[in-house]
Amino acid sequence: MSHVTTPHNALVKSVFGNPDNAASELRLVLPAEVSSLIDWATLELCHGSFVDPQLAERHTDLLFSVRCAGNDVRIYVLFEHQSTVDLLMPFRLLRYIVRIWEAFLRDNAGAKYLPAIVPVVLHHSEHDDTGWSGPTRLSQIIELDPAQLIAFEGLIPELRFVLDDISKADDTDLQRRRREAAAALFLLRDARSGKNLLDALKRWAPVLVQIAEAPGGLEALSALLEYALRVGEIPRQELEEFVRKLSPVTTEAFMTTAEMIALEGEARGIAKGKAEGKAEGKVEGKAEGKAEGKAELVLRLLARRFGAVTEETRVRITAATAEELDSLAERLLTATSIEEVLG
Repeated sequence: MSHVTTPHNALVKSVFGNPDNAASELRLVLPAEVSSLIDWATLELCHGSFVDPQLAERHTDLLFSVRCAGNDVRIYVLFEHQSTVDLLMPFRLLRYIVRIWEAFLRDNAGAKYLPAIVPVVLHHSEHDDTGWSGPTRLSQIIELDPAQLIAFEGLIPELRFVLDDISKADDTDLQRRRREAAAALFLLRDARSGKNLLDALKRWAPVLVQIAEAPGGLEALSALLEYALRVGEIPRQELEEFVRKLSPVTTEAFMTTAEMIALEGEARGIAKGKAEGKAEGKVEGKAEGKAEGKAELVLRLLARRFGAVTEETRVRITAATAEELDSLAERLLTATSIEEVLG
């Protein structure tokens, strides 16, 4: 069982928190007439989450700002990874969009207009033979028949979201995205399905090598391998053997991932204060004993869970003592934001 409560969320935030990866996904799924109006070079990730706390383990959200035909527009991406279709998804999205507008008005006192918000749902089903079968419009969950809806047009709210259901997407379709985004979607599609994930990874080996050898490839591939380890049913030794045959960089990425998982094991040992907790950390791998090694691992864990780390945060963690880093690692296990980790 994974000791990270939301490994799906961690992968989505790590990969699609990068605007280049997000753009490669969004420009494919948005309506062509909308995509053509957007200046994709201006896409930026906004901070904050608008998901209901009780749904945080099933839903992950990312909010982006972008210039569109001279206006500031928001694109709200909700990643949905529960085993059953959420029949109230249009209503949930409406609530989240209202929260985004409320936050906008708090930050822009006196504003006379609200920014347009485009909702996108990224869905993956746990089973191959299922996909999204729920409503994609708010009107579909309003208790009126079609004729009555026409009569009520303009009097009740309407909302339609863009759906990208990767459950049935094939490898060719996924590989239309940027490499890192494509590999992440492949893992999200296949890791829980019960397929032979190792065989699937072998098909994607050239893509994994290209990711590893690109700038920032070590961190990017580490996030992908971490997800495969936590969610896929692959013995660690078999995955390590596969990775070692690819390239030296992929091997380093695997070892980095093992070290991060080890740090979490140590943090759990600290939290429990029991011998079994400390032993568990040792079984999962030995973390760097020096403070500087722990600092680097804490920084990588922060990036995995919450996205890019500011220079101020990096300086603070780098200067922390080994004892302070242990405390940070412990808070990392349950925190919902970087601010909560830092206290």
